[in-house]
Amino acid sequence: MNFNRLAGIFITSTIVIWILIFALSPQPKYQTINQIIIPSLPIASEISEDFSNMEPSEIDDSKFKVEIVDNISSAKSIVEKVDFNLYVYKVGAFGSPETVTKVIKSFGDAGFPAFAEPNQSNKSLITVMVGPFVSQDDIKTNQAVLNKIAGITMGEIITWNP
Repeated sequence: MNFNRLAGIFITSTIVIWILIFALSPQPKYQTINQIIIPSLPIASEISEDFSNMEPSEIDDSKFKVEIVDNISSAKSIVEKVDFNLYVYKVGAFGSPETVTKVIKSFGDAGFPAFAEPNQSNKSLITVMVGPFVSQDDIKTNQAVLNKIAGITMGEIITWNP
């Protein structure tokens, strides 16, 4: 391109921009100014009532009677039928707290929740449990993986209530 064409494009685009600025800008003669009047609020010190000497009093509740009618049948019978037992997988009882921590950490790293409880038969041992699981089938499905993580051949499925 030569200089004349560049100059022509520049001048034309400048004129178009100026026209658009003036044509699209809001004109003051068409703008209306709305005045907003905000009502003043009374100042707190101007309130005529004095609440400093107000005394509490008893309410006569003999006029208020609330009748509670239980139209909903009790859910206790339904809840008693539902089995809320959870299941855990007992992987062993250990005497060393370091071993317990290591086993629990290895299950946690594999994505299985694990916890420790004192052993019921021997108070010097700590039992490691994996779970809780919702059903025994969940444990049986993952039993090979759980045994491999714990380094055992067989564990024990126990019913567990929190």
